[in-house]
Order: sequence, then structure tokens, then C-alpha cells
Amino acid sequence: MLTDQPKKAAVAGLVLAAATLLLWAIVAGVDGKALLSFLFRLAHILSAMVWVGLIVFINFVQLEATRLGDDATKQVVHTSVAPQVAWWVRHASTFVIVSGVVLLVLAGYLLPSIVYGSDVYVPPSRAILLWLGVAAAFVMWMFVHMYIWPAMQVVIGLRPGDAAARQAARSRVVHYSRLNLILALPVTLVMVAAAHLY
Repeated sequence: MLTDQPKKAAVAGLVLAAATLLLWAIVAGVDGKALLSFLFRLAHILSAMVWVGLIVFINFVQLEATRLGDDATKQVVHTSVAPQVAWWVRHASTFVIVSGVVLLVLAGYLLPSIVYGSDVYVPPSRAILLWLGVAAAFVMWMFVHMYIWPAMQVVIGLRPGDAAARQAARSRVVHYSRLNLILALPVTLVMVAAAHLY
């Protein structure tokens, strides 16, 4: 059954989405460059949903479970939940950045003369919003890869550390996870506003 395993359900959703896109392309027609841009935008949005969703999960569920739970709960979270969450956050955040850079090129914000043969006019207000979002997203990505993941490795035992080192690592994970939570909504706001507010 499709709902027995998350991978089967995800593949089923992917097949439905691909069929919908194919039907739309057949009916409406689409040029290659527009389709490529759309697919990267879709990938960017989906990976951002995963990243931001996990930021919310980490801050409101995972960290609270480890703070309030007994030793058995903490052990389950550290051995079964945290490594999976960390894997998804690291990869989703990287995919957001990579797909975002590709979108910047395809939209003409970066290297417009290579893609379009000339500069692309971008209203200053839109450009400011967009580049603020880009900068903050890079900061969030840096928090994940330079601070949260190395500290999480100490917390879950993938890197050595005594009790004091594990406590310091926990504090670092909490601190930078909260900073990512603080930045998640403003980054989402400016990205959506840059594309849709005129």
C-alpha cells in the first residue's frame, strides 16, 4: 500500500505532480527556458518548505522534548530523531542555496548578459528585498553547516566530547537553531515580496 512507507507516499506524490505538469505542458505548451526556470523555482520552494518546516520542528518539538524529557526520551531523540533531522536540514538547506543561485541566474539578477544578452532591469525596491533575503539565507545556511551540525555531532556522539563539551554543544545547537527560527520568517517574507510585490 502507498501509505505504508513515507518513500512510497513521496514517490506517489512525485508521480502525480509530474503527470500534472506533463498534462499542463501538453495543453498549454511551454518553452524550455521557462520550464527550466519553473522547475528550479519549484525545487527551491519545496526544499525551503522542508528546511523551514524542520526549523520549526527542531525549535518547538525536538529541543523541547530533550529539555523536558527524561533520560530515556533524550536517548531516543539523540539516537533516532536528531541524526535524521540533521541530515534533512543539511541537505535541504544546501539545495535551497544551490537552486536559489540558479534562479538568480535564470531570472537575470546574476550574470544577465550571459543569459539574456544584456542587463535586465530590476526595480531597486525589489532588488533590495531580494538581496537582503539572499544574504540572510546564506547566514542561515552558514549556521546549519558551521555551527549547528558540528555541535550536533558532539551531542549525538559522532564526535568525542566529555559532559562539559556536550553541554556546550547543546547550548550552541539551541542558540543557532533559535537564530535560524528568527530569520526564517523574514527571509520568507522578503523572497515572496521580491517576486510578488510591485
